Amino acid sequence: MPGTGRFSTLLILLAATATLRCTGPNTPTPPPPPPPDPAAVEITCPQPVTVASLRGEPTVVVYGQATAISGAPPVTVSCTPQSGGAFPVGTSTVTCLATDARQRTAPCTFTITVTSPPRISLTRVVAFGDSMTSGEIPGLGLNPFTGGFLVDPGSAYPRRLEVALVGRYTAQTPFVRNQGLSGEQAIQGRSRLSGVLAGAGYEVLLLMEGANDLLFGEAKAVDPAVSAMQFMVRDAKSRGLRVFLATLPPQNPLACCPRRGNAAAFVEPYNNRLRSLAAAEGVTLVDVYPAFNGDTTTLIDFDGLHPTAAGYQRIADTFFKSITQTLELPPTLTWDPRAMVTGGFLIRRR
Repeated sequence: MPGTGRFSTLLILLAATATLRCTGPNTPTPPPPPPPDPAAVEITCPQPVTVASLRGEPTVVVYGQATAISGAPPVTVSCTPQSGGAFPVGTSTVTCLATDARQRTAPCTFTITVTSPPRISLTRVVAFGDSMTSGEIPGLGLNPFTGGFLVDPGSAYPRRLEVALVGRYTAQTPFVRNQGLSGEQAIQGRSRLSGVLAGAGYEVLLLMEGANDLLFGEAKAVDPAVSAMQFMVRDAKSRGLRVFLATLPPQNPLACCPRRGNAAAFVEPYNNRLRSLAAAEGVTLVDVYPAFNGDTTTLIDFDGLHPTAAGYQRIADTFFKSITQTLELPPTLTWDPRAMVTGGFLIRRR
């Protein structure tokens, strides 16, 4: 038909123009796809914490922060009980919770352990003996009034032992009374001990004596000294005291002057008798002699008999080890504010 070609051409031109208008520079850009959802919230708790309570009471504990490692920001973290609060003796659980902007949550937990201080079953102690109990130290010189060596109560083994006991048993008040008498023999001490113990309320006897009995290096002195020690052990036991019987430290027969180590050869035979006595009487042996490891130069003073300050410390350490091994109690107290009659503790009977 005439004109049909021109009409087709016009349609083609109109379609092309429409296409150009749709794809022109002013065509709006389609919006980007939405971002992926943030990862689920996660939380990491601090490591467990263990602290000691000095007096067995609730103790303030500061712990590290819990950390949120994912989630839609902002992410808040809270922990209960809070850091800086007082935690009771025992193990408590802390729960931390992370919450992100989409209210998704993640918990974690860790523990706070508050240990109670160690406790000892008996606290009233008396140390009985001669100058090695009173604390004579030849290196300090002579006492101008008595002619004997000067005594240093602060270096004496009973005082050094008391310091160690007080430092360990902080919830209690242990004490060690020094009843050493310079120059005393065991055969003299048997009568004095009864007066020391009578009505004093002591619970523990630390007994180390016999060096003056052996002083002149005579074998015949061993039997009477051992017999006197047995009498004193039985006297204390009859009064309900716990007895710790100590061997004598070594002596240096070559030391001088004065030369007081003359009985060096009789010390171990005497000690062996004491070891048998302790076993027979069922009392605790405190073996001081081997604790010196044969050191009679730095632990024994120039007279060959008396310990130095370091030697007295060694004796105290030996008693301390024996006492903690035999008298220390396992933890038995749990803090409970309802237990007012026991000062805030529930006592778990065994």
